[in-house]
Amino acid sequence: MVSTDEIIKDKRSGQSAIIKKTLELLKKTDEEMRLSVCEEIAKAHKFMAGLKWLCEKIGEGFNLDDIEREIEKADREAVKYLEEIVDGKVVVTISRSHTVERGLLKASRVIVLESSPKKEGVGMARYLKGRSIEVSVFPDCAVGYAVKSCDLAVVGADAVFKNGIINKVGTLPLALCCKHFSKDCYVVAQSYKFLNDAFSDELKGYVFTEDMIFEFVPIELLKI
Repeated sequence: MVSTDEIIKDKRSGQSAIIKKTLELLKKTDEEMRLSVCEEIAKAHKFMAGLKWLCEKIGEGFNLDDIEREIEKADREAVKYLEEIVDGKVVVTISRSHTVERGLLKASRVIVLESSPKKEGVGMARYLKGRSIEVSVFPDCAVGYAVKSCDLAVVGADAVFKNGIINKVGTLPLALCCKHFSKDCYVVAQSYKFLNDAFSDELKGYVFTEDMIFEFVPIELLKI
């Protein structure tokens, strides 16, 4: 069984995978300890809105099986929405969202930005190639070439605010490039990632830190 510490230290998996691991852990955890364990994980992954939602559900006394079914339903709806958008299209994406990669199976070709510094995009490309999708991996610095070659871009989101999204670093340059070339940049996110708040972006300073693997992208650059 995966441990709390392993989930906390997992900085490579997407939010869907983190939530799945957390639910598996909570099922093996005494009921009175579940909320505190979930809150500890949510604190470590502070940009993942789905974990905050999960803590709220547990705090309200919802059954874990019911929560899991609600998550699965939201995941299916997001995948179906994406399939309709990308069907037969050349698509650019970044990082690795398990929801996005499943929906991209309807695309004619996918260009994946490698997603430095963790290079999650390489894992997505491997997944798509294994399912006979034509896929290319571009370095993040070649985002201009990628966008010029595509019909549209698709990104996931760790949190959706009233004024934009939080996603892996590199999403903002991709969205800006799409705006420059008049290409749509779609956000695919499950309902449990939507927050009824506006995000206040803060200057992080001039030294790259672990927190900076996420960034804010304003809503005017996106189609949500």
